[in-house]
Amino acid sequence: MKFLEKQSLPILLLCLLVPSAVPHPIAGYLATALMLVFIGINKKNLLLILFIYFPARPLFMELNSGLTYTGDLIILTLFISLLIERFKKNEWQFSKYHFTAPFWLFCLIGAAAGLMNGVGILPIIFELRALLITFLLLYIIGELNLERKDIFRFLKVMLIFTMLLCLHGIVEKIFSRTILLPHSWEMWNLSPTNRMRIYGAPANPNVFALFLSIQLFLSFFLFQSMKKYKWIVFLAAILFSGTLLLTYSRGTMIAFGFAALVFMIWTRNKPFFKYAVGAFCLGLLLIYYPTLFASSKVEVSASIPMENVIIGSTPSTEHEHALSNRFSDMFSDKTLHQSTEWGRLYVLIKGIEIFKDHPIIGTGLATFGDSATLSFSSPIYREYQIGEKMYTDNQYIQILVQTGVLGFLAVLAFIFFTCRTILKSENTLAAFTICLMLAALLAGLFYNILEDKTFTLIFYSCLGFCLQKDIILKD
Repeated sequence: MKFLEKQSLPILLLCLLVPSAVPHPIAGYLATALMLVFIGINKKNLLLILFIYFPARPLFMELNSGLTYTGDLIILTLFISLLIERFKKNEWQFSKYHFTAPFWLFCLIGAAAGLMNGVGILPIIFELRALLITFLLLYIIGELNLERKDIFRFLKVMLIFTMLLCLHGIVEKIFSRTILLPHSWEMWNLSPTNRMRIYGAPANPNVFALFLSIQLFLSFFLFQSMKKYKWIVFLAAILFSGTLLLTYSRGTMIAFGFAALVFMIWTRNKPFFKYAVGAFCLGLLLIYYPTLFASSKVEVSASIPMENVIIGSTPSTEHEHALSNRFSDMFSDKTLHQSTEWGRLYVLIKGIEIFKDHPIIGTGLATFGDSATLSFSSPIYREYQIGEKMYTDNQYIQILVQTGVLGFLAVLAFIFFTCRTILKSENTLAAFTICLMLAALLAGLFYNILEDKTFTLIFYSCLGFCLQKDIILKD
């Protein structure tokens, strides 16, 4: 048993890697079952594996469908296990989690409204799972006895893993999505604009960008704490920054740029300013432009013989100015017209129309552009002439339409009580967690942030850390 406890992390990693190489679903089911056994052996390493699984979940799912619900089962098993342990010892402190009640109320309102508007039980459960599965990490980490060394071990493992994701993404970019990707992903019919972006293991450039932005923050804490090998962490930050730029994710860069500015002003942390600016400048010079250059060379060599390639030629103008064009085109007439026809402005206008008809408790979960409507038909789409597979990419209009004024007020109450709880905690992660929330509030204008498993995984985990006053991250 001691051997299994000490070697639990390598064994758990193999449980993810082996089914990825053996694509039969049974291999995934067996690996998941084996991982759940570690609930009684090493809960902390089982928790750590979630920070590897969720950022790359789409890739794991594509490689082996038996891994689809691995993360969900780990979280549920951890939660139930801790709940039973605490109840046996009568140690569960309900008062510590009173601030989470409005979020549960929001979910209840959405579920009730959905049932009233003809949504089936299965779609509602599907959407509740999307909203709540990572939310349970708040309670798990709030109750799990984590120490300072555990947190920094998490950060080190995540740093190495994120470096691998970045390198994979750069290879994807250089070879135009032709190697190291599942065949079905290579066949995606992407627009020319999106084809230039790195999708990576998360299979979504915006999700990838959110994860990299958070990792840049977390790498700084690791950089400050380490006495040796600081240069490795800074090199990783350069890699993260360059890869982040290659996602061309405008909403993420705006949201986390604002969060970083607030963090610097609030904490008056000059080292963070130097670290962030240095990482981005070097990331632009050492990762972004060289990757574009290599990508253009591969594209040219794929179409004409290598002996005809002019050595030293520059990347095409389209690639060279892609980043600046992404921001300059945000409010162009063409972009606004497209957005009004079928994009975010269309969703906003249509959402306001529906909200006017259902202002109190909304139309319910699984009715308007959420995860559930991508898998199940919405009962209101025909009435309002909305096409199937529509995704809102705006958390605010989705909340208003699906849960009305009452649900929106419940979410606002959750945000208010959460901020108050974080500030009262006096935890060294408090400032970062507040800034993470600010980034989420801004990102909610562009994405369904509450359904992003990668972001919520880290945010709710940080919130759980803030409930543990004994954890001190400073030297």
